[in-house]
Amino acid sequence: MFERMQSALPPRPPSKEAILKHVDEMRDLARRARRLSGSVPDEGDRRRLARYVEELEESASRLERSAAEAKTG
Repeated sequence: MFERMQSALPPRPPSKEAILKHVDEMRDLARRARRLSGSVPDEGDRRRLARYVEELEESASRLERSAAEAKTG
C-alpha cells in the first residue's frame, strides 16, 4: 500500500547541483569530441563531430541557464 502512495507522487525536478553536474559532463564530452576531430582523416566525419560539439555546447548553455532557476538541494 505504501508503494502505491509513493508512485502517485509527482517526480521531483532535478536539483541545481544535478543540472550543473550534467552541464559539466556535456562540456567534457564536447572537449573530447573537439580533440578527436583533429585526428579524424575524413572531412565529413570532422564536420559531423564539429556539429556535435556545437550541439553539446548549446545544450550545456541552455541547461546552465535552467540551473539558475532551479532550487538548491
